[in-house]
Amino acid sequence: MSDKLKKFFQKKKADVKFKRAGPGHRLNEDTAPKNVAKTGETSRSNRVEPTDEAKQAAAAALARFESKKSTTGPINTSLAAIKSRARKEMEAERRKEKQNEDTFTHLEELKTSTDVSGTLATIGVFFQCPIIGLEVLSQEEWHVKIEEFIKEQMKDDPILQSILLIQNCNHNRSKVEECIKLLVTYAENIIRNREEVKYRKIRLTNKTFMEKVLPIKGAIEFLESIGFIKQKLMHEDQMENFLVFPEDCLNNLAMVQSTVDDLQSAERIQLVLDRNVQVLLPSQASKKVSLPPEFFSMSAVELKIEQQKRTENIESEMVLKTKKMRIKEQNKHNSRYKYCLIRVKFPDCLYLQVISLSIYFSAL
Repeated sequence: MSDKLKKFFQKKKADVKFKRAGPGHRLNEDTAPKNVAKTGETSRSNRVEPTDEAKQAAAAALARFESKKSTTGPINTSLAAIKSRARKEMEAERRKEKQNEDTFTHLEELKTSTDVSGTLATIGVFFQCPIIGLEVLSQEEWHVKIEEFIKEQMKDDPILQSILLIQNCNHNRSKVEECIKLLVTYAENIIRNREEVKYRKIRLTNKTFMEKVLPIKGAIEFLESIGFIKQKLMHEDQMENFLVFPEDCLNNLAMVQSTVDDLQSAERIQLVLDRNVQVLLPSQASKKVSLPPEFFSMSAVELKIEQQKRTENIESEMVLKTKKMRIKEQNKHNSRYKYCLIRVKFPDCLYLQVISLSIYFSAL
């Protein structure tokens, strides 16, 4: 990756890290809190003397607490606290039921052919982006935000903007790789054959160009950033649209070569899985739950890979193998899920719930 791209990503990471540090302070500001005495006086003046009924209720509650403490011991007190928290959780769930209706309706609209029955263990899979900001969003929302971020931040540098758009705003990686390969071919043909006029013209209605370049976001912008301009030229007795590399741009072939190198070495903006750590009460953990479609739905690319694996397995079974080779194949990790939901039960009957990637247990 070029130094310019590295500096760009390092600057954005530093900005996000700075935001995590909290609000700023001036070096010459008074660190001692002002109006402390006034605040205390106000709070004392606003304090209301409890009524006789409240005093009696408090005394009775204290007496019950002391009697339970002396008879049942700390274990039952812990259980009582858990029951109290459970009741509060149930009341909070009832209050939030209406708020969650919109969320579940949205999930139903996004649901694929895979049916989800029962209560969802989590409303979805969400991510963070260390380079852009601190928000926790779904993958689809991040795709939109990343594209807006690139267009806004790199509007003064069309070369880097087009490279980042190609790498980050097209989600079929095989098509992106084909497009990059073709763009590199266009540029290298000009560099190696600068006197050949045919290499400096690209017909926009060319079948290969329409299939591999036009659908990719940022591809046309990349060609324009290295010098190509749109022109109408005669082709087979009719005028057609072309991208033409002007002759006066042949003096900038060193820039074209460095831009091609940046395109090939550029990295994608990575998303980090939000673990969504939750502490569950026994009543919540005992409910039968289902996982949202994001946990196990497969994209077209993944289906293609799965089909390829099955074909390889069939071909592999037709080959004679030693016992060692068979054992090695049987021990291969084969995950059907993108993510997994982990629950750990603690001695006080609370559960810790977290979303994890497909990684080994020792890595947790």
